[in-house]
Amino acid sequence: MHFFSRIPFRRIHSDEPVPGQVRRPAPVKEPPDGGWGWVVVLSAFIFNVLVLGFHNSFGVYLISLLETYEEADSTIAWVGSISYGLIMMFGPLSGKLTVKYGAREVSIIGSIIIIISIVCSSFTPSLGVLFFTHGFLTGLGSSFAFTPGMIMVSQYFTTKRSFATGIVMSGGAAGALIQTRLHQFLIAALGWRESLRVFAAVMVLCIIAGFAYIPLNPRGHSRSVADNLKTSPLRKYVVDLGLWKDRVFVIWVLANGFAKFGFFIPFVHLLKHATQLSISASKAGNIMLVLGLSSMISRIVFGKICDSERINRLYINQGSVFLVDAGNYILLPVLTFDLMGAERMPVAWGFMLTVNSISSFGPPFAGWMNDLTGTYNLGFVVAGVLDVVATFILAMIPFVKRSAVQSHKSIMNVTICESTREIRQWDDINNFAENQRAAQYVKYVSKTTFQNSELDEGTSDKEFEEEPVILSLPPEETI
Repeated sequence: MHFFSRIPFRRIHSDEPVPGQVRRPAPVKEPPDGGWGWVVVLSAFIFNVLVLGFHNSFGVYLISLLETYEEADSTIAWVGSISYGLIMMFGPLSGKLTVKYGAREVSIIGSIIIIISIVCSSFTPSLGVLFFTHGFLTGLGSSFAFTPGMIMVSQYFTTKRSFATGIVMSGGAAGALIQTRLHQFLIAALGWRESLRVFAAVMVLCIIAGFAYIPLNPRGHSRSVADNLKTSPLRKYVVDLGLWKDRVFVIWVLANGFAKFGFFIPFVHLLKHATQLSISASKAGNIMLVLGLSSMISRIVFGKICDSERINRLYINQGSVFLVDAGNYILLPVLTFDLMGAERMPVAWGFMLTVNSISSFGPPFAGWMNDLTGTYNLGFVVAGVLDVVATFILAMIPFVKRSAVQSHKSIMNVTICESTREIRQWDDINNFAENQRAAQYVKYVSKTTFQNSELDEGTSDKEFEEEPVILSLPPEETI
């Protein structure tokens, strides 16, 4: 056995350290803003083209489902709405699974779930079964397939994050552009059941794309302060509950909830609405093509513009909610990161997705209005009014940011300087010193901690230099 321990290749097959050697953690890699990150962007784009594009083109199946199951318009609309809403509602779960098991594993499992659910949907004998196969299973699988891509893009990009996010998010619009025509052709040629089976085969591309999600750093090696919270018993109380005491976050979530209520209505009901206006099915399909093309291009353009330091993303987002959807769509993860910070981003993004699941109520509402009035006009008008309301709510954020006192605690890594015995931030001393309150806290800790505690004479300066401690800022009145 001693002989095999000398073989250097043993380290490839085992995590055990070689006797006599100390295992050192791998150096943390900074986001490259390119390189393999563009492959990740391409893979996430493919996921959005196929997954979100499928949901965005659900309206093509609406007429066929109405004829097959002979149910009310509002009832059929719930099938697509539940599926789309569950993408958002399962966002926190898929995000936590991604952190624990990896983006590659979660996205591939999600793709497999989608394939199975679509095949099962093609054989459903009743609408109730379709609610489970397409409504629940496809929504669950789509959440697992969609969420990891957004997390991976954030890991690989910093200064180009908006542009990269814009490319990825344009995949949903491109998917609507492509799949509207694809499913129209397949339904006309084969029927809606065979159309689903063909698309299930196409979804194999997502399994292949999922292998590109290679983590930038091994799990547990990250410069993000949020990683320190994973093992902290205070994590739930410091981050999860404190987030809802932040007025900026509440306003941000509330505004996006209003804005997203009617987001999915055109994708479900626009084709049927066009036929009510005596527009032919082919011309109605052209409307969807224009909608998808303009949305795809504008998302990429907005992504590029919003990376500029001269642009105020809050104002761009506000104008986008009032005029065009693209800017708001790509800025959701970017502005959530900007407003909440790195340590609260994972939880904030999960809550944001959950609130945005309100979009699943829009299509049934519009269908209900059509059942009552014989037209979709009122459903579309209400969606537009709520966008205007969201615009005014978003205008409150700059004022609240200037006046609000942050109620959450900041958690940071600090270390004791070998020469001065000062407590300094472990990762970035310069950024730490720029924060005035944090600088005051350095003085506060230096004054109280070292005057009121005795150091073990047998403890060397080197031990203090290398051992990090996790502290939280005291209340402002203490400072």
